[in-house]
Amino acid sequence: MDKSNSSLQTLEKRTFALHLISQVFNGIAIGIILLQDVILKKTLGGSNFQVMILTFLVSSSFLFSIYGSELVNRSRSRAKTILIIGVAAKFFLIIIPLFDNPVYYIACIAIGAYLDALLLSIWNIVFKHNYTDKNRSKLYSYASSLQTVFVVIVTTVTGYFLDINGNIYKLIFPIAGVFGILVYWSLAKMITLSLDDYSGKDKVHKSHYNLRLIKDIAILPLRNTLRIFKENKAFLRFEAYFFLYGMAFMVLSPVIPVFLVDDLKLSYSPISFAKGMIFHTALILVTPIMGRYHGTGNPTKFCGYVFSILALFPLVLVSSKYFAAAGLITNTEITVYISYFIFGFAMSGVTIAWTLSSIFYAPKNEVSNYQAVHITLTGVRGVFSPALGYAVMKIFEIEYSFYLSAFLFILGGIMMWKESKNLIKN
Repeated sequence: MDKSNSSLQTLEKRTFALHLISQVFNGIAIGIILLQDVILKKTLGGSNFQVMILTFLVSSSFLFSIYGSELVNRSRSRAKTILIIGVAAKFFLIIIPLFDNPVYYIACIAIGAYLDALLLSIWNIVFKHNYTDKNRSKLYSYASSLQTVFVVIVTTVTGYFLDINGNIYKLIFPIAGVFGILVYWSLAKMITLSLDDYSGKDKVHKSHYNLRLIKDIAILPLRNTLRIFKENKAFLRFEAYFFLYGMAFMVLSPVIPVFLVDDLKLSYSPISFAKGMIFHTALILVTPIMGRYHGTGNPTKFCGYVFSILALFPLVLVSSKYFAAAGLITNTEITVYISYFIFGFAMSGVTIAWTLSSIFYAPKNEVSNYQAVHITLTGVRGVFSPALGYAVMKIFEIEYSFYLSAFLFILGGIMMWKESKNLIKN
């Protein structure tokens, strides 16, 4: 028994070291591409519709997550498959400098996002089987905070250089692609350490990728989703309420770049400072606390709190336009910074809940399947939510998209609170 505990502790330490390394690489990559929608609007002169298309494609890419779990788990070598998909995904960032037009730019980012989505649920195999229940949330929050430090630094520096020369994205996006490949190299290393019941190797060795297997990979995830929701009603309710939060988040995705660039007339530097330094400083400060509070129990009450706090973000952000028009403030950047601090504060909790909450509901041998369902639903709402935000902006005024977002955040929070109380009664 002692030998087993010692072996598990060694696995946890080795995984955590690789996890930290991966998050350094990921922080650099994310920090570079975080302004991708603003670059499309400011440097490439993309239209509001093109900004919406970019956010729609990136958001809907999560639909493919459910297929990634099947591809990786049925492969002869999970580590090799992860590397192949990861290199393919980041290749499209590396070739972005080849052409200088919005359509090509959107296509490269979108294709890379769809390939990235295939590997999102695979991380949860590592989190479930390589970390103990006691330390999982804590270690995840520490690694996430380290990533955030690098995102803060790189995003702030990126915004500064983009103000000097907007075309510098052609140099730094390939750098992001290289670091993104290193992230998947680290994941491949961690997955080889996993203690889960991996049986895909034997299955594929016998059948290879024949027509029947490809058909299974295409259809089985959809059947699994229906089966999981039928068998686990609590998980279905959790996902329904999480869906409201996701809609609120994505309604804003095509609206915020337009609001910051056209309505507030901000340059790259204050935008990168808000989205980088302010937002991620809040993440760094609050994530370890959120990790402890989230714990390993039922996540509904936790989600209720953070969703409700998030409702303040769109309300404070849109108020910057009113305060400036009324002459109450002379510098709209201050209100933008306050809104992004609130955003970072709440998202420190959402990030943990988004990554770890499905583990609470999932049987031991279905962790990646449950997370794949969770991520795929992100893609489902990504199909229509950005278009909804864009439609509200076009039909009414841009402010109404912010009001709709706040309403959905609050509704999601209320439903999560109600679910947590029902669980206590039962």
